Amino acid sequence: MDSRKNYVVAVDVGSSEVVIAVGSMAEGGTVNIETVVAEPLTGVSAGLVENSQTVAEALRRARVRAEQEVGVAITDAYVTISGRFVRCARYTDHVFVEDNENRISQRDLAALRERMLNVKAGAGEVIMDLFPLCYKSDIGTELQNPVGCYSKQLSSTYNFILCEDTAKDRLRRVFLDVGIKIRSMFAGASVMAKSLVTSDEKEDGVAIVDIGSGVTDLAIYRGGVLCYIASIPMGGSALNNDILGYDNNIPSRMVENLKKQCGSAVVELTPDDMIQVRNRGRAIKPIPRLNLAAVIEARMTDIAEYVWNEIREAGYAKKLGAGIVLTGGGANLKNVGELFHRITEQEVRVACAEIGVATEALEKYASPSYTMALSLLLHGAEVGPCPVGVLIQRSAEPKTEPKAEPVKPVEPAQPAKPAQPKVAPQQQVTPQPQPQPQPIQQPAEPNTLKGEDDNYGDDITDGDDDVKPGRGGWFRGWGGKIKRAFTEAFPEPGEDVDGDDEY
Repeated sequence: MDSRKNYVVAVDVGSSEVVIAVGSMAEGGTVNIETVVAEPLTGVSAGLVENSQTVAEALRRARVRAEQEVGVAITDAYVTISGRFVRCARYTDHVFVEDNENRISQRDLAALRERMLNVKAGAGEVIMDLFPLCYKSDIGTELQNPVGCYSKQLSSTYNFILCEDTAKDRLRRVFLDVGIKIRSMFAGASVMAKSLVTSDEKEDGVAIVDIGSGVTDLAIYRGGVLCYIASIPMGGSALNNDILGYDNNIPSRMVENLKKQCGSAVVELTPDDMIQVRNRGRAIKPIPRLNLAAVIEARMTDIAEYVWNEIREAGYAKKLGAGIVLTGGGANLKNVGELFHRITEQEVRVACAEIGVATEALEKYASPSYTMALSLLLHGAEVGPCPVGVLIQRSAEPKTEPKAEPVKPVEPAQPAKPAQPKVAPQQQVTPQPQPQPQPIQQPAEPNTLKGEDDNYGDDITDGDDDVKPGRGGWFRGWGGKIKRAFTEAFPEPGEDVDGDDEY
C-alpha cells in the first residue's frame, strides 16, 4: 500500500457481471488505472437485484481479486445503477432578481438552485441528481451565462435523475452485506460519457448508447449538458437466448464466445460459410454463419429501433451534430456500428474509455465492457478520493500449527516414571522407553496435526521399527550391571518384551 496515493474505487454491477475499477489520482487531472477486475454474477434481472446473496458473493470475489492486485483493502466505493427504474424528469421554476438594477448575480443562481433542491420526488422514488438545462430571462430569452445579464426575474429548467426506492435499497443492501460503504450512487447513463466524448461533442449534440447484458442505457448531451437519459430493458442476454432458441444443441456456456467470435450484426456483410462448434471434443452439427447473423441482426435491430425511438421522442433526432457513440459489451459485435447507422442515418462509432485515462492503461483496458466502470472512476475522482484500509495477509497461518506436536508422541513414551528412578543416567542412554508405541495404536494423535503432509504418520511408524533392532543389538554391549539395573527399574512384562500388542 502506497500511503502517498489517493485511491478511487468504482463498482459497476451489471446484469451478467460486476466490474471493480481501482485508480489513483495523478497530476493533470488524469487517473492511473491500478486494476480492473470482472466477475460473472447471477441474480440481477434488467438491472434489478433479484437475489442479494448471489450478487454479494460475486462482489466479494471481485473485491478479493482487486485488493490482492492493488494491495489495499477496499472499504468505500462509488457505485452505478441502471435499469427501467431510472428515469429523468424536468421541472421549471424562477426567482426574482435581488439587485435594484435587475442585474443577475451568483446569489440569484444559488437561490434558484435552493428552490430546486426543495422539489420532492413522487411516491416510491428518490432524486439521485439534478442540474440546470438552460436559463431564461423575463422575456423568454435563453441565457447561456446569466450572471451579469439584466432581467427582473431568472427562470430555469432543471433535469432531475430519479430512481425507484426499491431498486436503490436492494443494491445498497448488497454492499452493506459485503462491508463496502457506498460514497455515492449514480445513474449509469449520467456518468458514462466521462471517458468517451469531449466537451465539444457534448456542445454539438451526441447520443451515447451503452449496450449491456440486461439493459441498454441512453444518454443525450446538447449544449454541453445532459439533456435526457433512458434505460431500455433489453441487451445482450436477450440475444443469447435467441441463439439458444435457434439451436438448442449449442451449450449455453459457449453462446457468448460464439456470438463474439463468429457473429455479425449485418447479414449482408457476413461470409457464407459453416461454423463448426465442438463440445468437449464432440462435434456438434455445423451452423451456417448466415443463419447466426440473421438471429443477431433481428435482435440488434430491435434494440437500435428502441434507441432511435427514444431519441426522436426526446426531440433530438436532428440535434446530434456529433452522432451516436456505442459502447458496452454489446458493442463488441462485428458490424454493430453499421447496423445502427443504417437504422438511424447518423454518424456512428464504437468507442471505449480513452479520455482522462493515463496512456499506459489504455491498451490494457481498452474494452467497451469496461467503459462504465472507468467512466465512474473518472467521475469519482472529481468528487473525491475513497478511503482504503491496509490489506491483511493471511498466508502464514498454516506454518505455525504442528511444530510442538511431533514431540508429543515421544515424550509420553516415558510411562509414569518409577517411584524411585535409581539409574537416571541409564534412562538417558537407553531406548527402552521408546518401544512403547502409544502414538501408533492411537490414531487421534496424528489426526490433530492439520496441514502436515501424509508422510508424518509413516515417519512415526518407521521410527518405531528402528527401536526394535536396537534392543537386540547395541543394548547387549553395555554389560550385566546396567542391564540388571535397568530391569529392576523397568521389569519386563512377560514374554513379549516389545510390548507392541499391549497398546
